[in-house]
Amino acid sequence: MAWLGHEQYLDRVKADARRFAEMVAAGDPEAEVPSCPDWQLADLCAHLGRVHRWVNQIVTTRSQERVGWDALPDAAIPTDPAGQAEWLLRGASAVAAVLREVGTGLEVWGWAGEFSTGWWGRRMAHETLVHRIDAELAVDGRPGRIDAELAADNIDELLHNAAAPASRAFPNRGRLRGDGGTLHLHCTDVRGEWLLRRAQLPEGFAYEEGHAKGDAAVRGSAEELMLLLNKRLPDGRNDLQVIGDHHAVALWLEGLTLD
Repeated sequence: MAWLGHEQYLDRVKADARRFAEMVAAGDPEAEVPSCPDWQLADLCAHLGRVHRWVNQIVTTRSQERVGWDALPDAAIPTDPAGQAEWLLRGASAVAAVLREVGTGLEVWGWAGEFSTGWWGRRMAHETLVHRIDAELAVDGRPGRIDAELAADNIDELLHNAAAPASRAFPNRGRLRGDGGTLHLHCTDVRGEWLLRRAQLPEGFAYEEGHAKGDAAVRGSAEELMLLLNKRLPDGRNDLQVIGDHHAVALWLEGLTLD
């Protein structure tokens, strides 16, 4: 269930892309991205800009199957930081515009078995948010402010996609397969509670929204929970309350790693 409206997601794509572009324009293209150890800032920019163009291509061609990366228009990233920032913004504006134009009901291919432009609008908001945080970590060493409702929505979207049988973007989720080890996630500042259960399913788990008691619980602000689940919580910053089995928490964090 999408928690925010389609227009809100697309507004966030553009806003977070602008913030990302600021980091690119001001930062060192060779700066290491601590949350993506194999990438420098320019690599991160290239990835996000090509994802925006990839989704734009899927939507504009009404594709019912996965589009290849090798024939995307405007896919070559400039070499200078100012050009990279402008290139990133161009792709973000284009994908937001086409998703705004077609609305939520157009059927196109999606990697989690979700075949609608509504799903892609939400996905682009969170793809852009998480990589905006990556850019801030690379340049400033800490993430900027994250809207609490968007952060809670990010948690729900991650769980929704990870639990989808057709999803192949969570390579470790099969390790969750089994019994026991339930985890309760609880946002303390906005709506958002989930109970995660290990299960004898190919995807390894199931979840339900709402208050419940788990073998372990993690409580805190939506922002901190979102950063934890996305492996973007900076060292030394942790106001989260962990209750119960810490091993269960570590198991879930590993299993829900998005590739």
